[in-house]
Amino acid sequence: MNQKSLSCLQLVQNAAGGTLPAVPKLRLESKGDRAFAIRALRLWNDLPEEKRLTDSVPSFKSLLKTHFYRLAFM
Repeated sequence: MNQKSLSCLQLVQNAAGGTLPAVPKLRLESKGDRAFAIRALRLWNDLPEEKRLTDSVPSFKSLLKTHFYRLAFM
């Protein structure tokens, strides 16, 4: 995302007291729901907090890979 779109993101409180990017409301569910910006925000918000708060990229990649493997095969 470019700087302008990052500054337009609204943040919402989650149950644990942290903040997450708000997914915008869509007029057309069939097409707008598949847009990259919408899907990316939903995937990010659905990740467990311990995976989103990792402090390094290699650690995040490893946790993300394990997360999606478990969702697919367990």
